[in-house]
Amino acid sequence: MGCLLLPFELIFDLIFDGWINLMQMIVPERTSNKNFRIILKILVYIFTSVLLFSIVIGLFALILNDENINRIGKYMIFIPVGISIVQIVCGIVARCIRKREK
Repeated sequence: MGCLLLPFELIFDLIFDGWINLMQMIVPERTSNKNFRIILKILVYIFTSVLLFSIVIGLFALILNDENINRIGKYMIFIPVGISIVQIVCGIVARCIRKREK
């Protein structure tokens, strides 16, 4: 019975890992201090996890029938998604600029 949910788990893991990798594109590839880059990656991972947690809580809030909780759920989904989109776009732009400088 555990094999039935394997495709869903695989799809969720691929989406989550891809999202984290896109969010971490804002971290520079080369820094003067290797530990600084590792700390930045850890901070971005924690920030991404908090955003994902907020999105999941917002999805549960959307399921409820209360109008106020439903509105809060919408904010808990769309604000983290907006922050993620801005961070991903900034990371892609920064990566493209760094590639052109080489």
